[in-house]
Parts: sequence; C-alpha cells; structure tokens
Amino acid sequence: MGAEDERRRGLYHGWWVVFCTFAVALYGWGLGFYGLSLYLAALTKTHGWSPATISAGITFYYIVGAFLVMQVGDVIQKRGARIVVLAGVGLMGLGVLGLTIIDRPWQLYLAFLVMIPGWAAMGGAAINTIVAQWFHRRRGLAASLALNGATCGGLLFAPAFAWAIDTLGFTRACIAAVAVVLATLWPLAAFALRPRRPDEHDAGDEPTTSVEPAGTLMSRAQLLRQPRYLTMVGAFSLGLLAQISFIAHQAAFLVPTLGLKEAGWVVSVTALSALIGRFSVGLVIDHVDRRGATSANLAIQIAGMIVLLQTSSVSGLYLGCILFGFGVGNLITLPGLIVQQEFPRRDFARAVSLNVAITQLVAATGPSILGVLHELSGDYRTSLIACLVLQVAAALLVLIRPGRKPIDA
Repeated sequence: MGAEDERRRGLYHGWWVVFCTFAVALYGWGLGFYGLSLYLAALTKTHGWSPATISAGITFYYIVGAFLVMQVGDVIQKRGARIVVLAGVGLMGLGVLGLTIIDRPWQLYLAFLVMIPGWAAMGGAAINTIVAQWFHRRRGLAASLALNGATCGGLLFAPAFAWAIDTLGFTRACIAAVAVVLATLWPLAAFALRPRRPDEHDAGDEPTTSVEPAGTLMSRAQLLRQPRYLTMVGAFSLGLLAQISFIAHQAAFLVPTLGLKEAGWVVSVTALSALIGRFSVGLVIDHVDRRGATSANLAIQIAGMIVLLQTSSVSGLYLGCILFGFGVGNLITLPGLIVQQEFPRRDFARAVSLNVAITQLVAATGPSILGVLHELSGDYRTSLIACLVLQVAAALLVLIRPGRKPIDA
C-alpha cells in the first residue's frame, strides 16, 4: 500500500510503530528490569545463593549494559530497527531461559551477558531512536505512549510473571513467558518496524525532505563537551539516581507503618500514577518548553518527597507516593525530547543513547547508597532527605541551557 493510500485512509504506519514499541517496552522492562527482582528471589530459593551474590550479578548487568546502550542508537541507524529488535528479543529470551539451567554462581554472569544485548535493544534508548524515525512534531505524544509500555511492564507483566513463578515453578514460568514474548513480539516487530519511505509522514507533520543543518555527526566526546548537553545529562542523572533509589527502597520504607500487604498496594498505586503522569505530559509536551516541563515534573516529585518526610499517616503516605509516581516515567521520556529541541537530527540517536547509558550507570549506584544511609542513621529519613536534595539539584540544573540553539523545534 502506498503512502498516499495510507494518508487517505488515515492509517499512518508510525502509529503501528508506536504500538510495537509499546509492546517492546512492556516485555523489555518486564523481563529485563522488573524481572530482575523475581530472578533474585527465585534463584535464592532454588540454589540457596545469597542476595548479595545475585545482586553483584545484577550490578554487572547494569554496568556492562550501559556500554551496549551507548551504541544502540547508532546500530539502529545503520542496520535498521527490525533486525536490532528481533535479535534483541531473541537474546533476552535465551538469557532468561539460561537462568533456569544454571547451577553455579559464575554462570549467572553468562546468562546476563546473553540478556544484556536484549536489554539494550528493548530499552529507552532504542525506543526513543525508533520513534524519532517516524515522528517529529508529535514525537512527545508518540514517545510517551510507547514508553508507557515500560510502566505497564511493572504494572501488568511483572505481577503476571510472579504469579506464574509461584504457580508453575521458576523453569516452567520462564519458558511460558519467553514463549509468549516470542510468539507475539517477533511477528509484530517484523511487520511494524519496516523502514520509513521518503514520502511518508504523519498528517500535520513535516515531510522528510526538510533541510538538515550542515555539519558532521558529533562524536560522544564532542557531545560531552557541549555545556547544554552536560546540564541535561547531569540533571537526569541526579533525578534518576533519586528516583531509582527511592523505588528500590519504597516497600521497605512503607512496611513499618502500613504492613506488607498495604505497602504492596501503595507501590501499585505509584505505578498507576506513573502511567497517568506520562500520558498526561505526553498530551502537552509537544507544545511547551521541554526543560521547563522537566523542572516542573521534578517539582511534583519534590512535593511528594516533602509530604513523605512530614507525615506518617496512611493518607499522607498514599499522597506522597502518588505525587512522586506522577513523574516517574517522564524522566525516561523527556531527555529524548530535549535532544530533539536542541540538537540536529543527525546527532539524535547517539545523543539519546549516550544519555541513557550515563544515567543508567549513575542510577545503578543509588539503591546501595540509600542502603548505607539507612544503616548509618537507623531509619529512612536521611535517605529521603538525600533524594530530596538530588531532585532539587536536578530541577535547577536542567533549567541551565548555556549556548542553547534550538534546532528542530
């Protein structure tokens, strides 16, 4: 079917791409992010390995994964999204199956080595790069819808996977999960992730024949010498460091007051708030300044953290977590939109991938830092104050835009 036929029928293929990347995020975060805590629990129970032993493997997963994430945008640009995602999904599934047959701690690293390319191909850098190939003026909405799959990975896929592990056992649950992922995502990716035709664009969007500013692709070192890039990366590194740290310890913080069951409900409500927050911001982000929106997003989380520091009531804890949750997903979506607004299109994939890699490396240290602060102070108040300080610094830093020259706004 030609592009003109698609336009007449209102069927822009980019929305199929958004649907596909939503599914990629759903399964990618389900198996490659939220699933990690399930693997830890299952392997501890099956083999008697200590959480510290498995956690070391998870840290390895994130650190090595960051270096592959750094490359994924360039690979998609050169090889195409279809082959990258199909291969990544296969490797993620193979690695998860590998976890079911290991019987020595060192073999955990081999399984994670197989999973790591899958995480890179199914993560935020890949999804931002794929969506950017199909959308310009409505990229914020498209990226928000696609990355809501990540939130649903925690809200829907992870609980279903946990139920399967409890009901079927770890090995059968992993086989079933991988079978479902491959059976649904491989055909969808093969259909949806085709190359975009030169004359194909969304209604109201610009044609792909628009002029690209003269210049050559910036290296990663050159990007890191751009002050406006550094303020962006620094802000999101601090924001995600606080965010992931709190999420990792959220249940432990809530349990003394609410109990385990009620704490579980608050965690679920936080995830639901993240879903609503990302969708709400997606509706307006294409019409506002992205750095200002990021600072406002962080301000809502700051308000939530202040509430959590000031109250111990059930309603106060729910309110604080809802406010905090509203901004959770947006810190993954917004960096790519700032890059779109401030850098040439030729640098988009590399700039986004480098940002995701750096913030992943920084944020990976957060849960351990908060754990140490908790041990030293005896409660979570100091830890929450640390998160609050990081968020305030991020909200201020992102507003600094030295040498800012909007390119694609």
